[in-house]
Amino acid sequence: MCVHGANPKAGENPVATAAAVLSNFGTDNWKAELYESLSLAARLSMAVKSVKTHGHSVRMSYWLWKINGKAAKFFQRVDDITAGTILSEPDAKPPTPEEIQKAIAKLMEVGTSYNSIYEEARRKRLLNNSLIAGPVTALRANADQFFELAEWCELILHADRVEEIFAAANEQRARGDVYDLSQV
Repeated sequence: MCVHGANPKAGENPVATAAAVLSNFGTDNWKAELYESLSLAARLSMAVKSVKTHGHSVRMSYWLWKINGKAAKFFQRVDDITAGTILSEPDAKPPTPEEIQKAIAKLMEVGTSYNSIYEEARRKRLLNNSLIAGPVTALRANADQFFELAEWCELILHADRVEEIFAAANEQRARGDVYDLSQV
């Protein structure tokens, strides 16, 4: 299983990879990074609403580059964990389903914050501003990555249900209950 472009080693167990990523969700470092991203998003949201002069655009561009850099570091860490270059903390206990649900909610919150900043910038026509257009578009891509990571965690949390779906699909294929897409 690949998360955000990481290529796990051949034969690596996807459940073990997920456990390694999920075991980092409860650490203080992970929480600090996530809450820092939320804090930066709140400041950036206020900056988007008050862009009126070139000075405001420069300040907003700075915040955008800063928040995108934090997101890039966060996802690089996730990729490093999935690739096995960063190991889980030795004393880290596996997260409980409740902790995973909280992590999923925070990931969705960050993604939603980033997405709303993008939408506000688009509504204010800031995508035409050369200082802001590139980093605000990157912010939108980072929002998608947070949503994808949350979805991946949700799938891992309910891995048994996903396995049932794939087993049912394989049974249907074995019976010949497969239809051409044009027939659907």
